[in-house]
Amino acid sequence: MTVLIIKIVASLIMGFFAGPTAVYVFNHMPAAWLCEYGEDPAKDPRLAKGEKRIKENPWRWVYSACFMCLCLRLSLIEYSEGRLSVQPEVTTMTTQLAAAGLIACWILLIIALADLKFMIIPDQFVLLLALSSIGFAPLWLAEKAEMEMQAGPDGGLWASLGGFWQPFLGMVIGGGFMLLCALAGKLIFKQNAFGFGDVKLCAAMGLVLGINGTIAAVAAAVILSGFAAAAGLATGRYGKKDQKPLGPYLCGCAMAYIIIAMPLM
Repeated sequence: MTVLIIKIVASLIMGFFAGPTAVYVFNHMPAAWLCEYGEDPAKDPRLAKGEKRIKENPWRWVYSACFMCLCLRLSLIEYSEGRLSVQPEVTTMTTQLAAAGLIACWILLIIALADLKFMIIPDQFVLLLALSSIGFAPLWLAEKAEMEMQAGPDGGLWASLGGFWQPFLGMVIGGGFMLLCALAGKLIFKQNAFGFGDVKLCAAMGLVLGINGTIAAVAAAVILSGFAAAAGLATGRYGKKDQKPLGPYLCGCAMAYIIIAMPLM
């Protein structure tokens, strides 16, 4: 019971502070990070010094509420069956997952805001997202151990390596798919279907989500963005040549997978 109370309090505290810090970092990050290579930030009125890129109120409190729910979901999944006590190794695993999930979702939120507001995916935060995948290593190692136990001594190479390859194959699948789509759009339609920032983002997402998560998040993002584009064209909000960011859809679907699916693994 004590462990449960500690986890609830810790989740609420971490989630509460994650919201305001996300807004603060987005509003105060260097303007050059929100520009294309070689562009002068001073020429973009949206990046004028002292201008708020996103309103502090109510968004910092909205994000705080979301992050608190995220932490509670990830850290308390083992209590979903009404148990007040669980094995220590399970408690440790869910605590690690909650911390890693909070960090990854915090970074994904910054990336989504940057792409939504400025049509740019900052390389600095993509790198941070890739590094945050280290926090999910215990999850993949646990999956590897479970696969080996189920497969037995003759389970083969895949069962032996199992979860170890999940993030790396996710990176290849995510980044490779988006790169192929970008090249195909360039060759067939003679225009940029996806930016290279989307390619790097999907590769970093792959390190975090693994194979299944990457496929699910990218597929959902493409479908949702397609529906949004179709609705925009039908209502006259978008023109045929208007470019809309894919990053917010990718980040949103990645966060949804972390919150909904990863605790069930």
